[in-house]
Amino acid sequence: MKLPTLTGLAAVVEDGWRKLAMRRVLSRRSLSILFFLSLAALAQPASAAMSHGRALGTTAAFDHQNRLWIVRNEPVDKSAHVIVERSDDNGATWQPAIRVTSKPEPVSADGENRPKIAFGPRNEIYVSWTSPTSEKFTGDIRFTRSLDGGKTWSEPSVVHRDRQLITHRFESMLVDGTGRIWVAWIDKRDLTIAQAAKRDYAGAAVYYAYSDDRGSSWRGDYKLADNSCECCRIGLALDEKGRAVAMWRHVFPPNERDHAFAVLQPEGKDIVIERATTDRWKIDACPHHGPSLSVTVNGTRHAVWFNQVDGEGRAFYGQLSSDKPKAVQALPAGATHADIAARGNIVGIVWKRFDGTATRIESWLSKDGGRHFNPGPTLQTDGESDQPRLLSNDTSMLIVWRKADGVAVANLGDATSDDAVKPFSRDTLRKIEQQHAGSEYWVVLWDLECVYCMKSLTNLAVAQKKQPALKVVTISTDPVTAASDIRQRLAELGVRSEAYAFSGASEEALRFAIDPAWMGEKPRAYKYAASGSRAAVSGVLTSEDLRQQMGGT
Repeated sequence: MKLPTLTGLAAVVEDGWRKLAMRRVLSRRSLSILFFLSLAALAQPASAAMSHGRALGTTAAFDHQNRLWIVRNEPVDKSAHVIVERSDDNGATWQPAIRVTSKPEPVSADGENRPKIAFGPRNEIYVSWTSPTSEKFTGDIRFTRSLDGGKTWSEPSVVHRDRQLITHRFESMLVDGTGRIWVAWIDKRDLTIAQAAKRDYAGAAVYYAYSDDRGSSWRGDYKLADNSCECCRIGLALDEKGRAVAMWRHVFPPNERDHAFAVLQPEGKDIVIERATTDRWKIDACPHHGPSLSVTVNGTRHAVWFNQVDGEGRAFYGQLSSDKPKAVQALPAGATHADIAARGNIVGIVWKRFDGTATRIESWLSKDGGRHFNPGPTLQTDGESDQPRLLSNDTSMLIVWRKADGVAVANLGDATSDDAVKPFSRDTLRKIEQQHAGSEYWVVLWDLECVYCMKSLTNLAVAQKKQPALKVVTISTDPVTAASDIRQRLAELGVRSEAYAFSGASEEALRFAIDPAWMGEKPRAYKYAASGSRAAVSGVLTSEDLRQQMGGT
């Protein structure tokens, strides 16, 4: 027999008492039935009442063999098992799921508060999650490990020493280069103390613990900061010194929900909190938008976050500093729950956006340290879905997105800094036309000394911002030996293109290979239609020329 939901059960009980009260007839049998129904309603776990649709929260990570893993929950009645899955081909196929829990228990699995997975230097697999307890908004941080590649798992344990029936939720976990496991979480023990003393206390606190023995025991609990937001994920990363660092939404006086940054120190001493963002969002609410952080070897702290600025909620990218963020760029309107990954000069960003019809995952990729971004792949669904995750290894950046119908994986791009200008020879145009057959695109001819070329390229960069799908091939008539200057000039102008420079033949021969009717005037461009036909344009490309591309009017 299918049991009623908590809401339905409560309605049955309330209706029963009302009818019996109206009749003023309380038989022993009726009282017994309502009494046990009442107990059943009260016995439903608080997590059931807090459920928000399907629990699709999933975390992804690479192990040290560059194999892709995900961790998620597998619902069982009102509880769930925590399970992991592995793919050896970047998500094309998946190995059979492995349960890491021997028996089901309540598991938080929404986008901000989901199970986590990390790997130790000796191929240890570590998994953590928040397990809701009997009171609303309470929970414990649970942990298990496998030392044999996922064949066997330890009995789940609680990370924190504090055992009060309070909030220990929204945990994040990472492993540093020494193998030390760090876990940070949102904690309300200090709020409880303040309430008992009738003192004001904004938000919650961030606490952390660490393990030096592969998760057998934990040192902590250490307070990182008072006055964190209560409902936003914590961003953890390793900095250029290999230290665990955190970024979280903080409540700054008088009531500004910006973000803070700190290094997690052993023994919890000498903690310095820096203000990471300065958007000054004043609100008494739960934003449900935590930040994401990635630090490169040169010390650049790449971050994405969500705040309200001038009355509009927006997601932002920026580089954190001790003063205020640098190189700040707003993500497209409607972007939410962004994630970031960075390695060297490669910076990837992914976010979720509803376009009025479908839920889309969109992305950016930068190969110059975050100065300029090119659009990456997109995914979409009409159903429910998790937030996107972005992870990087030595060769690629992968977008991992769990939907109601499965896990989608897309390669954000070749995660190398080799964006060299390619040589253009007599047969290169034919190869370009074959590569882009069936699509609309521009081929743009220019050189470094042409003033009008700079105007044309500037207009092209503006058009690309308005039309991210605008495909462009640039061909510089300068020799390929000037590739460094060509690449730098395109980056300065903000042009995203497949770039070439003349090589392997005389300028006259290469011009003839492109178009026998072209006499060398620049700027020169060709607009290719999907049919393969092309139209030549001499002179500066105008906004009108470019607006007609991609079906514009």
